Amino acid sequence: MEQPRVLLLSLNLESWFDEMYKPHLDKLTARARVHRVKTATAAIRSLSGGPAPHAVLVTDSALAKDAHGQVYDALLAYVRQGGTAVFMAHFPSFIIPGDMQGFFARAGLPWKSGSYHRTTFTLNNEAVGAALAARLPPAYSQKALSVGNVRPGEAWYRSTEGSRIESRVFAPDSAFEPTEAPVAVGKVGNGRLGYIGDVNVEDETGDVVLAMCGLL
Repeated sequence: MEQPRVLLLSLNLESWFDEMYKPHLDKLTARARVHRVKTATAAIRSLSGGPAPHAVLVTDSALAKDAHGQVYDALLAYVRQGGTAVFMAHFPSFIIPGDMQGFFARAGLPWKSGSYHRTTFTLNNEAVGAALAARLPPAYSQKALSVGNVRPGEAWYRSTEGSRIESRVFAPDSAFEPTEAPVAVGKVGNGRLGYIGDVNVEDETGDVVLAMCGLL
């Protein structure tokens, strides 16, 4: 049986991306045919023509720029027709926080930039369902840019009342933010738009990527 095809949309690809994200890429290539596009023309062609990819991983923040508005439109059209797109990797590292609300509003989601710190987040079993909950880490520590205005059913991982900021510099204050999530999935048309805010390539995040792609 032919493996599903996953598209990496990397319009601002950094030279060190593959080395940094090798653990996640290795997990992905073990279960899917991975194809990368680095230009707007190639991205639109891959999203609009021929068989649709099984999932699209948007690995940087290029789509937040007006110059790539047509690519974002093509991506949203793919999602609304039943596709899955996930914003991850360098997206949370390089996106301008003030741009996030308007960016996600174009997809019909109320998400905005949230907290940025390391803490231990807990899996929201109700959001992911019993089958995925049995495969995903029940909780793990990650340094992440969370999204705010997240509805309870969209938050795959979330802080709890026991969450504390984990830092050698800052005090272990409460990190509980009930309307924020470092990992979220929203319904857009007939498809899904995901967000993974981990900025440090945590091993557990590799499984989250697979789960969002329907490959875990």
